[in-house]
Amino acid sequence: MKLKVAIQCNELGQRGGIGTYSGRLNEYLNKTKFKIDKDGKKENVYVSCEQFVNKPMNKPDIINIQYESGMLQPQQLQSIIQKNPESIVVTVHHMGFLPNFYPLIDGMVLHSKNQIEGEEPWNYTVIPHPALVYPEKSKEDMREKYDLPKDKKILGTAGFIAGTGKRLPEIVNLMLKKLKDDEFLYLITSFWKGGDFGFTEQIMKSVKELGKENQFRIDTEFVSEEELNEKMQCCDLLFAWNNMDGKGSNSGIGMDMIGSRRKVIVKDSPHYGFVGSIENVEVGRPKMEDFVKDTFKLFRKGDLTKVANPEPYSWETLTKKYVEYFLEILGE
Repeated sequence: MKLKVAIQCNELGQRGGIGTYSGRLNEYLNKTKFKIDKDGKKENVYVSCEQFVNKPMNKPDIINIQYESGMLQPQQLQSIIQKNPESIVVTVHHMGFLPNFYPLIDGMVLHSKNQIEGEEPWNYTVIPHPALVYPEKSKEDMREKYDLPKDKKILGTAGFIAGTGKRLPEIVNLMLKKLKDDEFLYLITSFWKGGDFGFTEQIMKSVKELGKENQFRIDTEFVSEEELNEKMQCCDLLFAWNNMDGKGSNSGIGMDMIGSRRKVIVKDSPHYGFVGSIENVEVGRPKMEDFVKDTFKLFRKGDLTKVANPEPYSWETLTKKYVEYFLEILGE
């Protein structure tokens, strides 16, 4: 059985969270092998997938729209729906204006049920944001590979340096002030599509003023998925915080941190709600100052060896749920 999928993404080819998600989904739909039960027998499903902005090159069976309200305006969303007679499934990164379009789409993929605001969609499924999962590697070997200290405990974070609401210069300043001599702060924070908003300069100014040059490093280059995972594996503890307190999105980088097989602490908020619900993930208080205190308490006194199992959340595993839902929408 063949299944042809076209993924619509306005951030196609750009350095942003939605574009990254779309690219990974396209990759894993094309390379993952699927089997379904049909009439009591196992049947292979061969998926071919492409990405597009305005119009797919090949006629698909189903169109998957990557929706984020600031990236896809209502007029363009309506135009895509009207011009394409195929079944349409929307992946909801932020709810935005989407409730107005419930009658016009065939289905929705939510990352978490708490994204629903008001009226419940007539047809949807929940597929958590997948994680980049690679085999666990020696922390010492990885630190040697990436020239990181072996004699210090490393506290790290990752994601786009100017990700929405991160306020990275502020939280880094607070953490630098708390660092002891045997502790190290490591940022794996690549430039966003809009640059870094001057954050790198602000951060390095704090580092120099506090005399922490030997206890800090920031990597801002855009790296491969495996290298990102390896760099996170260099850390003893990874943290994730931003100032987003409303509903409507779920953290991709938080899930990638789970995939590093290292201890993770996230802010108590809807954005990190699913990540924080996973066993052995710690949750810190929402206010930045309190979160920093909770992070260092865990860093110094907590059991950093009790980590989350990332396997149920891998792209290989969760992409299969996409295929199952697509086939359900198509009546297969």
